[in-house]
Amino acid sequence: MKIKSIKKNILSQPKQYYDVINADPYNNFLIKTNTGYIGSHNCFFDEVSFQPNIDVAKQIEKAKTLVNTASARMQSRFMKNDKNPTILILASSKRTEQSYMETYIEGKKRNESKTTLVVDEPQWVIRPDKDSKEKFKVALGNKYLSSEVLPLNITSEQEQLYRNRGYQILEVPIGYYETFIDDIDVALTDIAGISTTNSSRYISGERWSQTVISELQNPFNKEIIEVGDGADDTTQYSEFFDLDKVDRKYIDRPLFIHMDMSISGDKTGIAGVWLIGKLPPQPDRPESKDLVYQLAFSVAIKAPRGHQVSFEKNRIFIRWLKEKGFAVKGVSTDTFQSYDTGQALKSEGFKYDIVSVDRCKDNVCPTYQYFKNTIYEKRLRTYETAHLTEEIIGLERDNNTGKVDHSPSGINSKDTADAVCGAIWNASQHGDEFQFNFGEDIENLINANDVSFQTDQAKKQITIDFEQELMKIHNPLGLEQSDNQFVDFGMGKAQPLSSFNVNSYAYLSQGIIPW
Repeated sequence: MKIKSIKKNILSQPKQYYDVINADPYNNFLIKTNTGYIGSHNCFFDEVSFQPNIDVAKQIEKAKTLVNTASARMQSRFMKNDKNPTILILASSKRTEQSYMETYIEGKKRNESKTTLVVDEPQWVIRPDKDSKEKFKVALGNKYLSSEVLPLNITSEQEQLYRNRGYQILEVPIGYYETFIDDIDVALTDIAGISTTNSSRYISGERWSQTVISELQNPFNKEIIEVGDGADDTTQYSEFFDLDKVDRKYIDRPLFIHMDMSISGDKTGIAGVWLIGKLPPQPDRPESKDLVYQLAFSVAIKAPRGHQVSFEKNRIFIRWLKEKGFAVKGVSTDTFQSYDTGQALKSEGFKYDIVSVDRCKDNVCPTYQYFKNTIYEKRLRTYETAHLTEEIIGLERDNNTGKVDHSPSGINSKDTADAVCGAIWNASQHGDEFQFNFGEDIENLINANDVSFQTDQAKKQITIDFEQELMKIHNPLGLEQSDNQFVDFGMGKAQPLSSFNVNSYAYLSQGIIPW
């Protein structure tokens, strides 16, 4: 390409431009791109985080390629000895914590760059003429909390309540009030220069935090364990599993386990989910078919350096759970190295399925969409877990393919999240098989009755009758059970609430309920 002519434009009135002039030597050059050439007097990239692609990962790659190309040309053309007399300026409004500018700046800070100047201020600081004495307040959220515009008349006590919840308070000139009300995320990125987390998150951190039940615990005492296939590595996953942290009333519930398989490099994620019932029926509405789940355990397996994750130890853990009384009703893995694992588990009587959580159709990933629905519809109960939480709130959806993946920055993994998602999906596919025995939670059954019937004694008696009916199925001849023959259905040993000290089975055989 040759320059045919150069024209000089003289404006009648001064006009501000993004440009850098009077930098010696005359740093004019062309940058070749896929669509043509970019002429540059020094080099300035504006809105570098908003390349013409809505997908964050692809946007980063485009911006990175363009900036690296310009930087390399500037060095090759103008660098003398250890001096580079050129200036490269990158400017952009904030987008998300994962956008190119954010990751670029973090990289420069991490490497303690001596040649980079970072200017990161809101509009009203850079342009004092946009500031005002009157301010309104914005509660800045985080991965768990959505940002909010606070009422203009908010009291200091009310403001403190927001701070106690983990919010930071930002004071903004009143002239921006309507803009923040219209779209707070856009206003934060374009005006306040604050990266948002909600604009690209697949699952809201606040919604995920609402699934946590304080009484529940992860039986694994570490969220990431290091166990491999070395000849001298005899460690089993069960050594990190505390059975005392398992809620025994759920141990007989159908348990579905998914393994996100790996050999080395990535971690293997393993999670178990209990199918605990259906949503309680609502007045004047059809019976709900939406299933409720509870996270039983989750863990990530990391292979020691120089070793691989043991597929056999994965299977040993499944066998161990069954030996300890867990009602393992389904085991699934992704497609990676699934043949050997599936064949071995099937031969031992386990119901095995392949579940690929990354498979999408028509721009939708059904497994992750269902997982998200269980969270947003409050049909999932979980425990406090730092690693899994970071993976969940770091998920982003590719708008071009529908695939849900981890963000380019942050924890940079989703092995355990895939395991939980896969376990819930597999459980949902087999929910109808357990509706007779487990489709209704006993609490839902009790709460569905008339309010006048919901005395403590009535509720206890329903539990007793339910246990006795199950015992009757187990012992159709009505033989008296001794203590060591007693079958525990997870509700404790049944005792009649009447003053009659008689055999309950005699009453049941005559069709009489002992009140």
